[in-house]
Amino acid sequence: MSRNFRGEDEGKRVVDHEGNEVGTIELAGDNAEYADVERGGSITEGLMEMLGWESDDDSRLHREHVKEMKGDEVHLKEPQERHG
Repeated sequence: MSRNFRGEDEGKRVVDHEGNEVGTIELAGDNAEYADVERGGSITEGLMEMLGWESDDDSRLHREHVKEMKGDEVHLKEPQERHG
């Protein structure tokens, strides 16, 4: 599991396991377990299911879905790696 989100994560690109852009971290509190994401790019049905995003209004990214944070990117786990 990745570390908690921090305010400095705002503006980082969120990418799926294949490097496709999912969105951008819009709002992250200090030491928060989740961050709000401004969606962009294409999001597969499997990825939406993994993230618990059931509608277009859902955009909260929980740290349990993050594989790693490197530089200016937040890399998501593969959909098969759910809750691991």
